[in-house]
Amino acid sequence: MLKSKSETSMSGWAFLGALAVLAAQLLLASPALADSFQLKLGKWFAQGRVLEAEEALTGRLEKNPGDTDLWLELADLRKSQYDYGGAVEAYQRCLALNNDWKVRAQMALALEQMGRFEDAEKEFLPLVQAHPDDPDVLWGMARLRLCQFKWKSIRKQFTPQEALGLAKKYLQKLVAAKPEFALATWELAEVSRALGDDDLALKSYERAARLDGSFKLAHRAIAELLAAKGKYREALVKYDQAMAIEPDDKRLKAEARRVAKAAPEEAQKRRDERLEQWEKWKAPEEKTIAPSPVTVRVGLFTVINRLLLRGGSPLLVMTPAQTPVTTLAAGVDYHVVYESAKNSASHQEIWVLRDSHGRKVASFTERLWIVPQDPQKAIVLHAVPSNTGYFFAREEDRAYRGLVEISPRPGRGFQVVNRVTLEDYLAGVLPSEMPYDWPLEALKAQAIVARTYALSKMGRHNEEGFDLCDSVHCEVYRGLRAEHERSNEAVRQTAGLILKHGRKVMPVAYSAQCGGHTQDYAEAWGYKSPVVGVEDYDPRYNQDILFPLSPLSAEKWIKENRVANCRAGGLKGYQNFRWATLVKADFLQKKLAGLGRLRRLIVTHRSTAGWADRLLVEGEQGSKEFKGDYIRSFLGGIRSNLIWIEPQFNLKGWPEEFIIYGGGWGHGVGMCQVGTYSLARGGKTCGEILEHYFPKGDVKSLDSPKAK
Repeated sequence: MLKSKSETSMSGWAFLGALAVLAAQLLLASPALADSFQLKLGKWFAQGRVLEAEEALTGRLEKNPGDTDLWLELADLRKSQYDYGGAVEAYQRCLALNNDWKVRAQMALALEQMGRFEDAEKEFLPLVQAHPDDPDVLWGMARLRLCQFKWKSIRKQFTPQEALGLAKKYLQKLVAAKPEFALATWELAEVSRALGDDDLALKSYERAARLDGSFKLAHRAIAELLAAKGKYREALVKYDQAMAIEPDDKRLKAEARRVAKAAPEEAQKRRDERLEQWEKWKAPEEKTIAPSPVTVRVGLFTVINRLLLRGGSPLLVMTPAQTPVTTLAAGVDYHVVYESAKNSASHQEIWVLRDSHGRKVASFTERLWIVPQDPQKAIVLHAVPSNTGYFFAREEDRAYRGLVEISPRPGRGFQVVNRVTLEDYLAGVLPSEMPYDWPLEALKAQAIVARTYALSKMGRHNEEGFDLCDSVHCEVYRGLRAEHERSNEAVRQTAGLILKHGRKVMPVAYSAQCGGHTQDYAEAWGYKSPVVGVEDYDPRYNQDILFPLSPLSAEKWIKENRVANCRAGGLKGYQNFRWATLVKADFLQKKLAGLGRLRRLIVTHRSTAGWADRLLVEGEQGSKEFKGDYIRSFLGGIRSNLIWIEPQFNLKGWPEEFIIYGGGWGHGVGMCQVGTYSLARGGKTCGEILEHYFPKGDVKSLDSPKAK
C-alpha cells in the first residue's frame, strides 16, 4: 500500500526522532562517548565558555533528566559563576532523584554561602544529628554559627558569646576529625582568642602555622599573645619572622618597636644573642665540587647601606682589574658602610670599609672584589635575607664560595653580588631547593634540572648587575651554609649534564608540588616551549577524572585528597598537598583602587591541568583581570593557582570573604619535586624521572649534543 507524502514525511521525522533518542541513549551508555562529552565540557569550562557548557548540560538533561552526575555538574558550573540560586535548584533536582545526604550537605553549604542562613540551618540540623563527625557538616555548622555571631538578625536564640561558643565546639570536633585541615585550626584560634581563651588560641595559631605556614597572620598573632603573657624574647623572635613575611607592614613594625620598648632588656638580649650566634658560627671548609667554565653572578643584596663580613682566611680587596686595594685580616669583623651626603661629615656620599672599632680601612667609589686568600676558606656575611615576603622568609649568616663583589649605587647604597662557578653555585642551590636526605636519584634529577634552569635564565637580572637572584624568583641559593656531602655528590655525579631539546638548552622549570598534574609551560606563561604537562600519578588511580577538568571534576580534584606522586603523607614540610585558606573581601578591596566594593572573583580561564590562569575581579564600579602568577600575589600569596573559590555573602548580598581551596605548591610547571621524591623512593632512576617530567627533553653534556 502506498503512503501519502505527508504520511511519509511524518514517518521520516518520527524515524529521525527515534534515532536521536537512540543516539542519546548510546551516548550515555557508552563510556567512550560519555568521556567525549566530559572532555568537551572540560574544554569549554577551562576556556571560560560557560554559556556553551550550560547549554550543553541543560540539553543533555532534557533528554535524560535522571542523570544525577549531570545535575551536579550543572550545580558546580553555576557556583563557579556565582549563580548560587541556580546551583541550589540543580541540587534540589538531584536530591529528588536520589536523597544522598552528602549532596544535601553540599546544598546546605551553598545556601549558607549565598546568605540564606535559615534555609541552611534547616538542612544542617538534621545532618549534624545523623552525621555528627562528618567534616563538611561540622564545617558548615561552624561557619553558620560564626555568621550568626556577626549578624544579629539571624542570631535569634543565641547571644553573640553563645554563637561563638557553639562555633568553637564544632571547630574542635572538626580539628579532631580532620587534623590536617589547617583552615579549621586557624578559625579555632581566632574564635578562641575572641572568647578570651588565649591558651587555646596560642596553641591553635602555632598548630596552624606548623600545618601551613601560608597563614602569615598566625606569626603576628603568636607574637601578640606571647607579648601579652610577658614572654617578650619569644615574642620578638616571632615579630622578626612576621616582619620578614610582611616587610612593608608599618603597623606591624610599630607593634614590634612597642614590645621592644616595653622590654628593653629582653630586646638587647635578643640583639646580643644574634651577634653571639654570628661570632660563634664557623663556616665549613670548602670541598671541591667539579670544574666549570661558566661563572654565575648571584645577587645577594640589591641595595643596602651596611654589611658585616669576615673571612676564614685573609681577604684580598681589589678592583675587577685585580689592582690591590687592601688586605683584611682573617677572622676579624669588617663593615662596608654607605653614608649619604646628608649624613657624612664631608657632605658628600661615601662608601667605606671599616674595622670592628669603626676605623676606616679603605674608601671606594667603584666596584670592589673581595677574594679569600685561601680558596678553601669562605667569605662569611651577616644577616642575609631570603625570600622576603613569603611565608618561608628567613634571615641567616651565610658563607660563600668564589668572590664577593661590592658595587656602589649612588644615592642609594651599594649592591652585593657573589661571583661563583656554575657547579659551585649548584652546590649551594641543590640542598636549598631539595632536602639533602632525599633519595640520591631525586637529588641527581634536581641537580640536572637546576643546572639547566640556571643556564636558561642566565642574565635575567642583567639590568640590575647580576645574572640570577638568590630567592624563589630564580633559584634559592644559600651558599656554603646549605651544602651537604650527599647533595654535593649528586652535583658531582651529574656535573656538566643538562636537559636539551634538540641542540638548545631546554627552558625547564620546577616547583615543590604539582598537585597531581603538571602544567604546560605555554599555558602557564604564554611562551612556546617543549615543556608539556603530564599526569603525575599511577594510571590505576583517578580514572574518574579527565583533563581538561569539567566543573564537577575541578571541584573534586582540587578539594579531595587524590592519589598522586606528590601526595607524600608525613613528609616534613610538604603535608599541604591539598589546602584551604580564607581571604577577606576588604583586604582585596584595598588593592583595587577605583573598582568600588567587591562583587565577584571569577576564574575565567584554566589550563588543561586545571590551574587558574585568568581571574576576573568585579567591583561595583568596574573590573580588573589578573593573569598567571599575579593571581597568587593578589590573593595574598597563596600556595598555587590550582584553586576553587567559594564566597561567603552577607545579608545584603555582598561577599564578606572568600574561602580558597587549593592544591600543590608553586607554579606546577615542569618537574614536581615531591613527585620526584616519590618516584625515586619507588625505584625510578634519575633518567626515568626526567623522562617522565620532560618527555621532549634529552640529558646531554653542556658542551656536547650527544646524549649521555
